[in-house]
This record gives sequence, structure tokens and C-alpha cells, in this order.
Amino acid sequence: MTEDEKVIEIGKMLAAWKPLGDVEAAVIGLNDYEAEAIDILSVMGLYGYSAKKAISEILQEAFLIDLDKTQLDHYGSKIEAVLAKK
Repeated sequence: MTEDEKVIEIGKMLAAWKPLGDVEAAVIGLNDYEAEAIDILSVMGLYGYSAKKAISEILQEAFLIDLDKTQLDHYGSKIEAVLAKK
């Protein structure tokens, strides 16, 4: 799986999750979480973070939100599974 494919898949999962809830429609330039997906992959590569930690860091910093732990665990596991694909 290429980096671009990983970004697309992570973005799709974040879009399905909707961690921003109702305010998501008001966010300008969200573009299916593409920038956040790139940032998540970058942080994982640079710092060796798990998907869960990277997602938490990126989304909380970008949007100043608190994430639901159960949802974070669920989607973190799904994203790790995608990243494990070759």
C-alpha cells in the first residue's frame, strides 16, 4: 500500500468517525481529513507514536477537542490495521 493510499484510507476512517461531530460542516478546508491523515502518518514516522497516540495528538491540537476514548481506541485499531497492509 502506497503512502497516498494510506492517507486516503485514514481520511475515510476519520470521516466515518466524525470526531468533530456537528461542527464538522463548519470547518473550512477539511477535505475528508486528508491533511490530518498526512500529519498522523508523519508523527508516527518521526516519533514512533502508535496510531492512537498520533490521532489523539493531531486531532486535539488541530481542532481543540476532546476525543471519546472508546471511539479513539476503535478507530486507532482500524487505522493500525490499514497501516499493517503491504
